[in-house]
Amino acid sequence: MFDCKVAYYVNNNIQHFPPVLSLQKQLPGPIIVRGKNILEFIQKNYPEVAERTFFIRNRRKARQFLKKHQMRVVVYPAFQSLNFGLSVEIFHGGPSDKRYLENALISLYDLVLFPGEKCRDKVEKAGLLNHIVDYKVVGYPKFDPLMNESLDYQPLFDNEKPTILYAPTWVSMAKQGATKHRFSLHGESSLPLWGIKLLENVPESMNFIVKFHSLVHEDGNSINKQMEEYVKEHSLQDRIKVLHADNILQYMDQSDVMISDMSATCYEWFHFNRPIIFANPAPEHYQPSDDISSNTFAWRAGDIINKEEDIALLLNKNLQEDPHQEIRNNIFHYSIFQPDGNATQRQVKAIEQLLEKTKDLPYKKFIRQSFFNHLKRIVKVQFYLKRKVDKLAGLE
Repeated sequence: MFDCKVAYYVNNNIQHFPPVLSLQKQLPGPIIVRGKNILEFIQKNYPEVAERTFFIRNRRKARQFLKKHQMRVVVYPAFQSLNFGLSVEIFHGGPSDKRYLENALISLYDLVLFPGEKCRDKVEKAGLLNHIVDYKVVGYPKFDPLMNESLDYQPLFDNEKPTILYAPTWVSMAKQGATKHRFSLHGESSLPLWGIKLLENVPESMNFIVKFHSLVHEDGNSINKQMEEYVKEHSLQDRIKVLHADNILQYMDQSDVMISDMSATCYEWFHFNRPIIFANPAPEHYQPSDDISSNTFAWRAGDIINKEEDIALLLNKNLQEDPHQEIRNNIFHYSIFQPDGNATQRQVKAIEQLLEKTKDLPYKKFIRQSFFNHLKRIVKVQFYLKRKVDKLAGLE
């Protein structure tokens, strides 16, 4: 059924799909999803790949499916693994300043494709790089359409006003009584503290786009729902758009300044060479850092909102000047390898080279060999690497 022996395994998170979408156009294998929500989303928004997208929640059944179709490589956009065949990690938010890459699970993969040198250096600093079977630094495929000028969309606004984009990360909660916790009480997201205040303080002379993280749910009486209601109650729909979407690229392209916090979107925004402002989730706790393991490493690239009066002041300032351009671009090129529109092709080449290594190995022998390889890695993670990572400062 599938000539391509590369499959994709995606959780029930629409933001995990864009990195897969670009790659599977070149290597069109089956896409396994673990949730009906993302299945329906793909069927509605990407009908061209719907026929090779399969909902399989059970991991054992997923492995059976892969074996039936003699898949050899499985690509993951997050730290998940079916422990089947050859595993490739491509990330969905790799450049993030969160403690995401410093994860012992990174050693489970046969190939890790880093978006830039910073990601690689973070893993090395955590003492994990030498435990990865193989890795390559390839760039950031999600932004290839911008760099090769193939991006196409309909703008949200038809006026001459400057546009501000607000893209906060998702809200995670610190455990009660946690000590030395690197989060504020509501995680690394600025949304609970600044969401409504931004709506109240962005000047009427500006358009405003709010793009929620996919883990900020649309239902309930949460802050995102309150923001949606605020826009309706004050009849602000003509200049404020509140969105739930899988890909932020088109909204960035039509914006002049972005506001974010500790999200990978900060590094994505750097592609545009435009000013960024950081909304501080805990002004009494966070400040910019030059430590690549810090969750505020990117903050040296822009101004920071610490109090409500900062909002309009900093927006007007950054629309008139760009004082952080040099350091922002330095961080960008350290974090994103060769932003030339060809990152997907480098991913494809790396995966094809991995496939080539086992192409002459009979499938039954290949499956048996890969099973024992995964088993050895799992034992190493559980009894050695996980303890090693947990001893890192701030994680005890």
